[in-house]
Amino acid sequence: MTIELLDNNTGIAASFFQQKYQIPAQAVIHGRFPGKVFVDHEENPEIALAWAVSRWSYIAGENPSSKHFPFMKEVLEEIVSPMLKITGEKYFEIYCDNNSVWDDFFHEFHGNSPVRKHLECTYTLNEAKFQEYRASLEMPDDIEIQEIKLPIIPENFRDIVLEEKQLTTGFTLVKDGQTLSQCINNGFIHHGHYFIDLDTFCTQERNKGYGTLAACQLISHQLDQGLSPLWETTNSNIPSQAVAKKLGFEPAEEYAVYTICGFST
Repeated sequence: MTIELLDNNTGIAASFFQQKYQIPAQAVIHGRFPGKVFVDHEENPEIALAWAVSRWSYIAGENPSSKHFPFMKEVLEEIVSPMLKITGEKYFEIYCDNNSVWDDFFHEFHGNSPVRKHLECTYTLNEAKFQEYRASLEMPDDIEIQEIKLPIIPENFRDIVLEEKQLTTGFTLVKDGQTLSQCINNGFIHHGHYFIDLDTFCTQERNKGYGTLAACQLISHQLDQGLSPLWETTNSNIPSQAVAKKLGFEPAEEYAVYTICGFST
């Protein structure tokens, strides 16, 4: 049985999502990020799925087993898939503990849609290391820093989200009118933490420290607002890990991410 929790009782699912990497689920549960929350039982749930609209979802359970597979299948096929078809989104990600029970489920799930698995890690900030690194930085004279506000929901999902458009904070590095790098708070905020999104757009401008400068600007600004950053990257993304370490981030949690490909076709 699948039950979608309404705004006044989504807190029933909160106890399932207590790890740092699950903060986006908590942001949805507490109404800070648009999304949906599903459980298998309204009063005594054993498993919950929190979907942060657009592509990301988080699933956790109390001793998850094959008996919960029908719940997961119903949520993905009857609720998520139809909405993805409306938006044209072809990928859907599910974050969960690295438990073999999820391997078993996705092995048999949706034979027409390939499922990829990879491992990711969340990093927490050692503020003393960050402040030491920040003090050593020098901004090039030809670089301009600009604060920006961006929607937290992609354009193709805005028609199905009833909430008013929500904006988040970021900073860009601009040189000769060209945006070199951008770092934003991606809108997942809970208990004073948020996740960072960092992009350096031009391939030829990478490995020049621009992304690090943009991230440093955002982190400093958000620390002043009482918000501490979290860094998330795949275990195979060595460049991202190197930037995180340089800024003072330290690994905290490892978990699995399953990507359903071609889900909405």
